[in-house]
Amino acid sequence: MLEAGGDSGEAVQAAYIEPFQKKTGIRVVRENPTSLGKLKAMVASKNITTPIVLVPRSWLVQAKTENLLEPLDWAAIAPQPITAEAKDSHAIGWSYFSNVMAWRSDVKAPKTWADFWNVADFPGKRSLIDDPSVMLPVALLADGVPMDKLFPLDIDRAFRSLAKIRPHVSVWWTAGSQPPQLLQDKEVAYAMTYSGRVYGKPGISMTYNQGILDLSYFGVPRGATPEQKMAAMQFFHELTVPENQVVAMARIPYSGASANLDKVLAADKAALYPTTAGNAKLQFMNDIEGWKVIAPKVEKRWQQFKLGM
Repeated sequence: MLEAGGDSGEAVQAAYIEPFQKKTGIRVVRENPTSLGKLKAMVASKNITTPIVLVPRSWLVQAKTENLLEPLDWAAIAPQPITAEAKDSHAIGWSYFSNVMAWRSDVKAPKTWADFWNVADFPGKRSLIDDPSVMLPVALLADGVPMDKLFPLDIDRAFRSLAKIRPHVSVWWTAGSQPPQLLQDKEVAYAMTYSGRVYGKPGISMTYNQGILDLSYFGVPRGATPEQKMAAMQFFHELTVPENQVVAMARIPYSGASANLDKVLAADKAALYPTTAGNAKLQFMNDIEGWKVIAPKVEKRWQQFKLGM
């Protein structure tokens, strides 16, 4: 299995691999990190060394377009109820996470991205992600575009909005560990961050309001043997069991894809996760198919923007 490693890999091990191995006797060997390059290399060489690969939603469309994944046999998976977007033709969604606004608990709390952009009423340095696919819709929210009217993206309006916040951004981060550390070290007052990175961190507050909800998938590389595919389908069933998902969520604070999580989570824990206790309704999911069309043009403009051009 190609997975992300770290806490995520340990959560997969405890919640899904161990129950699968006990039921089937099939040993799962974890490798990390995952990458699109590794998937491409396996498929091109016709040497499928691992039948299960982590597929971030951000490159799921590309992986399907380039015919890198086997279609899933949902009858063989026999899933327990999961969310609609988790049930893809070529991949199964298993873990939701969110990009959210966070802040030091000793500063004024923002409620919206418009507040985050409002440096007069919410003073202090900011840190934002170095990723235009995330930043453009957020910039539009900050400029007053309703969450249900974000797509297709108004690129020019988004960059005008970004120009307003740029002088107040001290770090454009590239690693998820950066924003919580910047907040704890008081190098910034406000930051965009992955929700799981600040979950339970002393001195840091966050909100799911206007967050960017995302989903990680697992798929099977094209060219896997029938035996490999059948074992993968059996493993994918374990991803749909809500009790397994609760085990994973206790280790890393992201939501499983079960449609029934609120029924099995402790009431005092539900509000902490991206999709439970109504949190999903506060957020939006990116238009990954639309992004693929505009990405080459926007990526070039993004680099120019960061250089102040």
